[in-house]
Amino acid sequence: MTIDLRIKMRCVEASNKGMSTKKIYDEIFNKEYPGKQSYHSFRTSLMRWKRKQLADEFTLNAGTYPDFIPHNATVQVNHSGEIVQAWIKQRAEEQWFNQLLEAIKENTTPVINCYPVRTDAEERMLEINLADMHFPLTDYSAVERELIEVIQTHSYEEINIVFGQDLFHNDDFRRRTSKGTLIQKVDMKRAWNDAKKFWHKVIVECFKHSKIVKLIYIKGNHDESISWTFVQMLKVMFPVLVVDDSLKRRKHIFWRGCFIGLTHGCETKSNINDLRGQFTIQFPEEFAKAKVREIHCSHLHHEKEADVYGVMIRRLSTGNIDDEWSDDEGFVGAHKRFMVFEWTPNKLKAIHYLGGESNDDKID
Repeated sequence: MTIDLRIKMRCVEASNKGMSTKKIYDEIFNKEYPGKQSYHSFRTSLMRWKRKQLADEFTLNAGTYPDFIPHNATVQVNHSGEIVQAWIKQRAEEQWFNQLLEAIKENTTPVINCYPVRTDAEERMLEINLADMHFPLTDYSAVERELIEVIQTHSYEEINIVFGQDLFHNDDFRRRTSKGTLIQKVDMKRAWNDAKKFWHKVIVECFKHSKIVKLIYIKGNHDESISWTFVQMLKVMFPVLVVDDSLKRRKHIFWRGCFIGLTHGCETKSNINDLRGQFTIQFPEEFAKAKVREIHCSHLHHEKEADVYGVMIRRLSTGNIDDEWSDDEGFVGAHKRFMVFEWTPNKLKAIHYLGGESNDDKID
């Protein structure tokens, strides 16, 4: 069966804009070719169109094909600079990655009626920054209960969930980290399911007690790919969740005079003076306007803080058990607890400790 090129282009364009393959099949393809191709066959065809068959003509017309990476394209131009011929290649891993994202969209059900319900919010912001969770090494059921208790304490203007930064212990099924380092192997299927159950309950509760809920993805050194993929699932589950899933190394929260710099802190230049300088340069306007300035990083699995010329730089503790890396590096015996920060205008109001030997909070 010959399929009109314009239909192929419509299908590819819809897929690139985020429409699921099933919806494309029902609303575009099957209306033009009813009963001519099964959904399974169409899905295979669509992936083939996105990879290769549609590229030449589209590139000649538009100059750039949006689903392909520029460094994989070779073009021939005439004396006027117009593209007359193009060759495009796409790496196999990029093809599989697209299929993975497609599978997430098709197999994840949005949480119905999950949206902010509080209209009487106090001038408070909650920063949920559970660093170095390393699923599935530790059972976090107690931490989950304690975190929900903190969320239920107030009606917040906004809740910021700082996400990623070694949420998972491995980045694949071959006991490797993001850089390919071989470490302790864990059950990644269990890790995914445990993390999904934990964060589903927490995010649902956040929507009950805040006018807006934001999720900020921070790259870790253990799980850069799989934690980012996990974020894509959460975006489908919670469509009204405000998500920053960019791969920038350093990000920030700026809320009512409070500046909180965010990074994992695993880079070569990550001592306290480096961190202060990096955030000062990268976010000069917000940094200058703030009355309170802090930088929150993790990675070392123990709590440490330093006041550097009015900027409080905190290494966050973790509730994760000592893994092989912690033992090898000597980071043993540290308090096993997570830190959640509560902010009011121009002020850090409290630090809530979750898990560990004590649930005592630091309160102003």
